[in-house]
Amino acid sequence: MPHKSALLLIDMLASALGGDAFRNCDDASVLPSVVRLLGRARDAGALVVHVVEDFDEAKYPPGSPVWKAYQIHPAVAPQSGEPVVRQHRYDAFLDSGLREILDRKGVETVVVAGIASPWCVDNAVRRANGLGYRVILAKDAHGCTDSKTLPAATIAQHHNEILAACFAEVRPVDEIAF
Repeated sequence: MPHKSALLLIDMLASALGGDAFRNCDDASVLPSVVRLLGRARDAGALVVHVVEDFDEAKYPPGSPVWKAYQIHPAVAPQSGEPVVRQHRYDAFLDSGLREILDRKGVETVVVAGIASPWCVDNAVRRANGLGYRVILAKDAHGCTDSKTLPAATIAQHHNEILAACFAEVRPVDEIAF
């Protein structure tokens, strides 16, 4: 990538990939793809930003089931210096400080991966595009659960197609360079 880039990991929560009521990704290949992408970003010295959903820590204190559900998956845990921002209303940019972090680092290109394709991932791609960033969606590093009408794989593919039409370049993990 010729421009300074950042990897946005959206809601890579341990519970999202687990077997409990908080699970919201049925595609087992998403986590290994995200791990590979994260390794590529770190090896290249790209900025990595972890975006997680906001929740009420006063209502759900550390150690509670909900608190545990909102912890980042250990396979993609933040390293020293990697910011973690809390998104509000399924929007990575709304009142989270994300744009300020990216702009302070001179980021021009954002690579988006994570969970869940039709909500937080889609919103992050569209908002980043609307804010003027070059956006790359990691084709094989985002996912969701089956809906009542469509399987998760079809939903993810649909988002690859509609986001590629206007909002992002869509590339497989192994074709993304930082």
